[in-house]
Amino acid sequence: MNFMKRWTTSVSTSFDWVMSQVENHDALVGAAIREMQTAGAKARVQLDRVRRDGERMKRRVGEVNELIVLWNERAVKAGSQDKEKALECLRRKHQSEREAKNLEAQIAEHIRVESQLTADLKVIDERIGELRRKKNTLNARQYRAEALKAGQLGELGLIGEIDEIFDRWEVKLGQYEGSFSAADPLAEEYAAEEERSALEAELATLVERVNQK
Repeated sequence: MNFMKRWTTSVSTSFDWVMSQVENHDALVGAAIREMQTAGAKARVQLDRVRRDGERMKRRVGEVNELIVLWNERAVKAGSQDKEKALECLRRKHQSEREAKNLEAQIAEHIRVESQLTADLKVIDERIGELRRKKNTLNARQYRAEALKAGQLGELGLIGEIDEIFDRWEVKLGQYEGSFSAADPLAEEYAAEEERSALEAELATLVERVNQK
């Protein structure tokens, strides 16, 4: 008996140590998931900024291209009347062309960055999903291990009496259910007569009301 107690105590202690390690790992994985979620949130904010900047630059390119056409038309109109003004219009046109070229280069870079951020976010989301699935699987295994522990150490505490408790519960339910199944012919006969009397009285009242109209 002493050997059995020592063995039970040893198993319980070892199991508790294993569970503590599992809990530590669970906490570490949870922390890693939260860290990756934070990184993903920051990447999404950055991606939104890049996209907004890209949209602004595209709108600006459209505006600058319109200016290029406008300054060109102004240079043509001023050419026969005011040479200096026409030359200034051409300078403005060339400035707009340089701006448009720079914007196109920046847009190309933003597209590259946006594509990279989108790919990084996909990897982060997939990794978070993978970690969550593994965490859930290991948690399920932990719960199963705890249930097995309860079964193996059944002589400890309330767990050792659980089968007896279930037996007593089932007996009580059987007695309770049986109390409803026992038929009483005389009581049933009286109940039927009383129901019929009540229905006949209700019918008589209804007929009397109709005849009074």
